[in-house]
Amino acid sequence: MNSPRLSFLISSIFFAAACGEKGVDTEGTPTTTDATTETATDGTTAPTTGEPACVDPSLTEFGPSVEVTLRNDGDARLFVNLQENCTTVLPFSLRDASDAEVVINKDACDSACEAVLSGGCGCPAGCPIGDVIQLEPGGTFVASWTGRVWAEVTLPAECPKDGCAPQCFAAGQASEGTYTVVARAHDAVGECLACTCEPGPEGSCVVSGAIAMGAEVVAEAELAYPMQTALAVTFE
Repeated sequence: MNSPRLSFLISSIFFAAACGEKGVDTEGTPTTTDATTETATDGTTAPTTGEPACVDPSLTEFGPSVEVTLRNDGDARLFVNLQENCTTVLPFSLRDASDAEVVINKDACDSACEAVLSGGCGCPAGCPIGDVIQLEPGGTFVASWTGRVWAEVTLPAECPKDGCAPQCFAAGQASEGTYTVVARAHDAVGECLACTCEPGPEGSCVVSGAIAMGAEVVAEAELAYPMQTALAVTFE
């Protein structure tokens, strides 16, 4: 005949088997096999509430940077604009392997997502005349591109403030690939009070409050990014 103690032990074993959802790991810590369910999100909604995620999708770190040296191998002085339509720009532009423009100089009227989220969209009320690089024959001027590019995105309709449209520009990291760096210079300068500057040892300087104009000279160079972090763009 089974003793009461033996019956109790057998019942305990069956009870533990029936409750196999929980156990003890090798460290002696209670564990569970219950699945945890998370709400899927595409980046425009908050994962726990389903409400719009009103955040700027822009990145804040980029790289590596590329040092671009503009060189004047011609016989005449050249001028390169550092501003276009109220927008401070790099003295060169970028095209990808399919010859499509890569936006590294965002227009001042193209609102960044940060501005749209804060209600600061729209064009500036006005701007002063910009600066111009004066590049002497044999001279050089060095500028740096961080690797940042701009792309248009659409925020959730509930996110923009003060009547701003949901379309905005977000900063991102340039993809690996082959690019063409394009620089444009002119042979004259205008809209200025002091239309020349005193070049430094590198053979260049910056004229404040001027616009480069006249005959255009275009120079190009190929960039293998991100392997290549320096190149020269030469005006012949």
